[in-house]
Amino acid sequence: MKKLFVLFVAALAITVCNPVMGQTRKDKKAAKKAEWEVQQQQKAEENALLHQMKMDSIKNAQKVQEAKAKAEQEAAAKAAYRSNTHQMPCQMYDNDEWFYATGVRQFPIAAINNAPTATLRATQLLMRQKLSAMYKAVLRDYFDQMDVDEMSSAASHIESAGDLVIKSTINDTYEVCRENTDPDDAGKVYMYMTIKVNKKQLVDNIVKEITKDAEMKVRFNEQKFREDAFKVFEKSNEEEYNNFKEDRQN
Repeated sequence: MKKLFVLFVAALAITVCNPVMGQTRKDKKAAKKAEWEVQQQQKAEENALLHQMKMDSIKNAQKVQEAKAKAEQEAAAKAAYRSNTHQMPCQMYDNDEWFYATGVRQFPIAAINNAPTATLRATQLLMRQKLSAMYKAVLRDYFDQMDVDEMSSAASHIESAGDLVIKSTINDTYEVCRENTDPDDAGKVYMYMTIKVNKKQLVDNIVKEITKDAEMKVRFNEQKFREDAFKVFEKSNEEEYNNFKEDRQN
């Protein structure tokens, strides 16, 4: 009887424990699955991060290459600018005797017959701007020696006389140099041209125009005007030469 009781208790224990053990196995399986899913999620996130880092690296490399290419293009453009500015055909610089102006125009090859006239007009405009600026500097120095009343009555006449002579001088200028490039791939041609104006002759003509007026002939200080003019011309020569040296060094 005792033995039967023991067997009954053991059987009961097995019956009770089996569901618990089954539940434990399910929980472990579910935990493993959850752990696997977490691992897969982490792996996917790591792969996505690596992919993004790779793409960022490629983009950064492209930016570096683009920046390098842009820098090379800018350097080439700068070198071409210096070449066109200081080594281009017909380029000449002011000296003690002459003012020079050098112009350049681009034309389609079909318009080459009209190019000289158009280039001359453009170069004459450059010379006129140059001489007008120079003359204003001369007048500033000259008028410094005059009192206010005297300056106001003389300034208009002296200024207009100079402008008239400069305009007439420019209209009479002709090329002293002209050169063309060969047509490029687009069929375009560059034409370079230089004109010149004699400094002494320009001053002589301005003085002559100013002193046509009888009153100005008496009041006008020709010697002071000539001295101021050539001081301005000399200073302009030095600045142009210094700019030339600085650009060449850069």
